[in-house]
Amino acid sequence: MYSSINSKYTYKGTDVLKNKLNIQDEELLKEYETRLVAFKIATISSANLPKGYTPERLKFIHKYLFDDIFYFAGEYRQENITKGNFRFSEFEYIEDNIQRIFNNIKIEEMKKLPFDKFVKHISYIMTELNVLHPFREGNGRTIRELVREICFDCGYAIDWYEINHDDILRTAKLAILDETEQIKMLKRSIKKLV
Repeated sequence: MYSSINSKYTYKGTDVLKNKLNIQDEELLKEYETRLVAFKIATISSANLPKGYTPERLKFIHKYLFDDIFYFAGEYRQENITKGNFRFSEFEYIEDNIQRIFNNIKIEEMKKLPFDKFVKHISYIMTELNVLHPFREGNGRTIRELVREICFDCGYAIDWYEINHDDILRTAKLAILDETEQIKMLKRSIKKLV
């Protein structure tokens, strides 16, 4: 759960995000969101994705996954948020910082990297985007879909559903200070396409 004092994104007096269905029960919203986003992830390959790896592609992925639920789908957050004791990047710096991250996604160069360096680069991208947390909700799923697409375009596959969800979250938290565990998880999970 994210914390944001008097969030403009939540119903007054609650932590429930304002949504297009006006669901004000947190568990019911989470259940609906989980099912719908799983369907959207399964169908995103048929979407008309923007060419290349740019911030616009990340926004498109977020909008595609969450547009049926949240009004803010595909838009960068406009408030600062924390999770536990961790404060994500200040929202005022998202535009500048996200461009810096995407400047490091060069598919043709990444295709030439040895596997270990490729995995470290993927981990770097994941960690930087996670710390930035550009959206009010849905960052993890959006980042994982972007990473799946990058891997595919570089000749690799990763199936996030085959990885324990708790391991994904745990290693992402640790990666803020030390990416070792996240890199190990990715090495086990990224497979060369045949």
